[in-house]
Amino acid sequence: MKTIKFLIGVAALLVGLSAMSANAGAYVGVNYFTMVPSGTQAGGHPDVTLEMEWDNSQIHEGEFTVPDKECQCDDARIVAQHFPTGFIGNPHATPRCEIAEFAQGRCPASTQIGVAEPFGPGEFYVPMYNMTPHPDEASLTAFWVPLVAAPVFVTLASRTESDYGLDAESSPIFHPLAINALGIKLWGVPADPVHDIERFIPPLKGFAACGGFFGCPEVTGAKANIPPVPYLQAPTECNVPLVGSLDLSYYTGEVIHADDPWPSTTGCEQLTFNPSLTAQPTSQQADSPSGVDIDLKVPQELSPTTPSPSEIRSTTVTLPDGFSINSSAADGKVSCSDADSAIGTRHAATCPDFSKIGTLSLDSSALPVPIPGAIYLGDPKPGDRYRILLTANGFGTHVKLFGSIFPNTQTGQLVVKFIDLPQSPLTEFNMHFFGSERGLLATPTQCGEYPVESEFVPWDGSLPDQTSLSHFTIDSGPNGAPCPSKPRSFSPQLQSGTADTTAGAYSPFSFELTRAPGDQNLSTVQLQGPPGFLASLRGVPYCPDSAIAASADPSYTAGQELANPKCPASTKIGVSTTGAGAGSHQVYLPGTVYMAGPYKGAPFSIVIVTPVVSGPYDLGNVVVRSAVSVDPLSAKVIVHSDPLPQIIEGIPLRLRDVQVDLNRPGFTLNPTNCDPFAVETTIGGDEGGVATPKASFQVANCSNLAYGPKLQLKLSGGLKRRGHPAIKAVLDTGLNEANTRKVSVTLPKSGLLDNAHINTICTKAQFNTSSCPDGSRIGEATANTPLLDQPLSGPIYLRSSNVKLPDMVVDLRGQIGLQLVGKVDSVNGRLRTRFTTLPDAPVTKFTLNLVGGKKGLLINSTNLCKTPQKAQVEMAGQNGVHLDRKTKLQLSCGSKASRHKRHSSSRAVR
Repeated sequence: MKTIKFLIGVAALLVGLSAMSANAGAYVGVNYFTMVPSGTQAGGHPDVTLEMEWDNSQIHEGEFTVPDKECQCDDARIVAQHFPTGFIGNPHATPRCEIAEFAQGRCPASTQIGVAEPFGPGEFYVPMYNMTPHPDEASLTAFWVPLVAAPVFVTLASRTESDYGLDAESSPIFHPLAINALGIKLWGVPADPVHDIERFIPPLKGFAACGGFFGCPEVTGAKANIPPVPYLQAPTECNVPLVGSLDLSYYTGEVIHADDPWPSTTGCEQLTFNPSLTAQPTSQQADSPSGVDIDLKVPQELSPTTPSPSEIRSTTVTLPDGFSINSSAADGKVSCSDADSAIGTRHAATCPDFSKIGTLSLDSSALPVPIPGAIYLGDPKPGDRYRILLTANGFGTHVKLFGSIFPNTQTGQLVVKFIDLPQSPLTEFNMHFFGSERGLLATPTQCGEYPVESEFVPWDGSLPDQTSLSHFTIDSGPNGAPCPSKPRSFSPQLQSGTADTTAGAYSPFSFELTRAPGDQNLSTVQLQGPPGFLASLRGVPYCPDSAIAASADPSYTAGQELANPKCPASTKIGVSTTGAGAGSHQVYLPGTVYMAGPYKGAPFSIVIVTPVVSGPYDLGNVVVRSAVSVDPLSAKVIVHSDPLPQIIEGIPLRLRDVQVDLNRPGFTLNPTNCDPFAVETTIGGDEGGVATPKASFQVANCSNLAYGPKLQLKLSGGLKRRGHPAIKAVLDTGLNEANTRKVSVTLPKSGLLDNAHINTICTKAQFNTSSCPDGSRIGEATANTPLLDQPLSGPIYLRSSNVKLPDMVVDLRGQIGLQLVGKVDSVNGRLRTRFTTLPDAPVTKFTLNLVGGKKGLLINSTNLCKTPQKAQVEMAGQNGVHLDRKTKLQLSCGSKASRHKRHSSSRAVR
């Protein structure tokens, strides 16, 4: 009866009637759908029978309806079957029929992969062929609808947008055909002789020459005459719910979905699982940039009688300690966005070239040859920063797989993970990560043999996980040098100086520290500037400690710091550049140098904030603070850095170059002494090495500097014989003059030291701990300098000395602390005080007050107001100019004394 109905329908079509229901939209739905495998063995190769029936406008409830309208909107347009996850097909199991052969009905029997029943189960069946697909198709099958010679093409494709399962989708059904039922039987092993009974023999002149399939006698019983190769493979995950489904698309635009339970696979204990992995760096040199070649093999034997091995679900590769991400690898790189990676689609990825970090060759038992691909940097995600994307394209299939690299945050050791790989018969991954000077990775710092550990998880949980161990060797030092010693050598190089070497000039100052490849990494820096090299702190505010802490907060990104620095711009005193990476190519990261307040006992500090952005990675901010102190005797600037970072977000920095430029206008000041000096450093390495590189430092044109300070000496109170006068000394120096190096004052013979008043002397130990007894305090002093906002001032003590008389020490305090040591002795019966090593620092006015009276150290041998007194003053500038003067003492003798004019005679000696 169904055949008669079909023939009547065909006749109606042939007379040109268009199929259209009088009740458009009324007949939409699936009556039944089944998808049944012939067996449940995991990894087996079952035949699969699909049966389905649906409503349409021409055939409904057993009656044929002659259409009376132009639109057949209730007819099915596309039939799509979705096989369960893990069920896969091998389109290369048989030869392929060419379109021309199919059109003539001459497809070879070896290309048949099943039969189709275009009018539903139990009706006529026709051969279904494995066709040569179009370039953008993975697999194509086809069958003919008898009598009307209408072809139906079915595309087989992998669901690369989701679970990589198998889909079979028909081409649009010929509108007047109005098929409402379909049966398909796909053969698990097409060349198996068991299928010969249904294998069609193509007539010499084609099926069309004898009136179609029904007019050609003895059309079945052919032999395939090819080796039996599996065409279908069951999932290798056991005892999990599976389902097959159908999507029926109508010309109305409606899509009807139907599911059919698929029996769970069984027998996973019969499967094998024996993957292996090897990894070899592209460089065998220590402490060098390198790529890596990774070869992952998953044996997949295609036997018609033996279940295929389990597919690999996950793999974890642990690279050896010391083999890390190269900190310069991402320089100039971008990431491939999820949109460009085409994740969630069946399209090929369109990643930017600058995100490419390697190449890939992917092989599968379902592919005739390996397909090529590439490896890209993926977009960083929270908790998954270092993502990589594997892509491969070929035979209409676009593979896209994400993996992740997890570095140990303390050591940098790498763990590479690929989680939930598709249930697809992937037999080999050949991954090549680029090397050269921008290699993604960096080799260990020592020679030796290094293990690579791998763990593999099969899709079937009943099978044990497998492990694999391979090794690689590092056999030379960087650039082919001998293997590094243990510990490695450490000989960093220093370059330093000012842009303008004019004595007494304000000039930017630069400092650069570099190390050679293979040396220990830079760890700590201590710098001591040359005498007289100073900085002006006048008007320079400090970056608050709260802002420094905020910059270092892990939640504060480098991008935020670049857009809105935490330290105020007014505290900026310079810039920095840090070079990091293995080999000759480094990534250079700019930073900013800020002035900050007291730190670790030092009066002030500098802070370098470096936002770390490399390629697509924002790794936060590196904040290095350095305590800055001033030697109280020489005024040398001494800088002690905190430990330099060795690793950031799991990436060992391998610091190679640290440069600091203090370029704030009017900040750093040259000495006024043209003697040759040096910038001295003590550099620590990460393996305990210590180096002391120096950089010569010398300014010029000191002779062009003026030097003519004026010293006034005033005595008051106790001016009579046996009196104890107070002494006030004032030294005035003009701006832009050379600084004073030494001062010697020899009092007249009338001034004697009263030993009876030397009751208490401060010991050096007491002085160093600021615990001098009050009795040792003999006066006060103040120094005005253009480098500081406030003058320095402090007490004057008698301090123990290595000679007979105690020293007179001026203890100046303020933003910095200075100590001026005066040696006291007697020359030709005259009391002398010498400051022989004054710091090369600009002081516009220095005032010294020594107490008199009961605490006065000076006692008069005559009445000073009766006889004018003169002191011998000798001074020397830092530029080498010497001054000798006889200076009258200014005395507070009342009206009579006020008539005396006190002048100084001077004699300049160069």
